[in-house]
Amino acid sequence: MESGILFDDLHKTGIFTWDYLHHLGSNKFSLSRNYIKTLRKHGLSRDPQRRK
Repeated sequence: MESGILFDDLHKTGIFTWDYLHHLGSNKFSLSRNYIKTLRKHGLSRDPQRRK
């Protein structure tokens, strides 16, 4: 029997490699901080616009 993840649409591989997912998890705080800093630099926000 083969081990590993089998997704519900029957594919066996994901979009990202395990190494990349590990990188994201290991660096989540600095990546998030840089993301928010970049948004602010460009006058953008993660928050949805308020309805008037």
